[in-house]
Amino acid sequence: MKFRYQQAFRACILLAFSAMIFSLHWTGDIKKLINPKYNHLSIVAAMLFFILFLVQVTRILSLKKESHCQHCCSSHDHGDSAFTTKKYFSYTIIIIPILTGFLMPAQILGSTIADKKGGVMMLTNQQQMKIEDYVTSNQPIVDNIYDHEPDPALLDGRKEMKENEYELLRTELSKKEKITMTEEDYIIYYDEINNNIAQHIGKRIQLNGFVLKEKEFAEDQLVISRFFVTHCIADANIVGFLSEFPEAASLDEDTWIEAMGTIDVTEFDGALLPVIKIEQWVKIQEPETPYLYPIDVWITS
Repeated sequence: MKFRYQQAFRACILLAFSAMIFSLHWTGDIKKLINPKYNHLSIVAAMLFFILFLVQVTRILSLKKESHCQHCCSSHDHGDSAFTTKKYFSYTIIIIPILTGFLMPAQILGSTIADKKGGVMMLTNQQQMKIEDYVTSNQPIVDNIYDHEPDPALLDGRKEMKENEYELLRTELSKKEKITMTEEDYIIYYDEINNNIAQHIGKRIQLNGFVLKEKEFAEDQLVISRFFVTHCIADANIVGFLSEFPEAASLDEDTWIEAMGTIDVTEFDGALLPVIKIEQWVKIQEPETPYLYPIDVWITS
C-alpha cells in the first residue's frame, strides 16, 4: 500500500475550495462578492468541488507501487513525480485565492476602489453630449449609461419585472414632482434622469449613498455614490449624483448619507451632469445590501 502525498494535497485543495465557498454563504459574506442571482450557482460549485474531493480521495492510496505507466504517454502525472518549479508555480496560483478567501475578510467596495476604477470619470463618460451641443439644440441628452445591453439579474427582494411594468415606471417618472430613489427603482430612475436631464430640472429628489470626492471638486461638492454590480464586484461600476451643499467639506469619504434636494444641471469636464442641490441631509448606517443590481425584465408580447 502506497500513500500518494501529492494526490492527498490535491484533495485538500478541492476540499478547501468547497469549504471556502460554503463558509461565505454561512457568514453571509457571499453577498459582498457576487450578484444574489448567482448564489445558487456558487452553491453548486461548492458541491462540485466536494464531489471532486471525494473522487480525489480514492487516488490517495494505491495497492501497488508502479514504476511506470505502460498504457499512457510518458508525460502523464499520477501524482508521484517529483516537485518541479512548474508544479510549485501552479500550486501557488491555486493556493493564493484559498488563503485570501480564508484569511482576508470580504469588504464592501468603497471610495478607494471607486478611485481606482476612475471615480467621477465613470459618471462623465456616461454623458457623450458636450455642453455646446445642449445649448445649441436645447434638447434632452440621450445616451446610455452602459455600453452594453442590460444583463438580466436579480434585484434583491424583486426577482422580476414585466416589460410593461418597467415602461410604466419610466413613464410615471416624468410626471413625478418628487423622486424617491428606492433600491427597486434606483437604476431605472438613474437612467432616465441622466438621459433626459432637462425634463427633471427643478424636481425634488431623495436618495442615499456613500460619499465620494475628487480633487477637482469644489469644497461644497461630492458625489452621493452607489456601486452597480452586474455579476460580481469585478465588474462593479459607480453610479451616483454630483451634489452640492455647504457641509460637504466636513464629510469624510465612505460616509453614508441620505439627502433631499433639487435636481439641476452643471458642466463637469466638458459633459453635462445632473447635480443635486442638497437642502436636507443626515448620516445613516451602511445598508445591509449596499450594492445595486440590474432588474430582470421579462419581455411580453
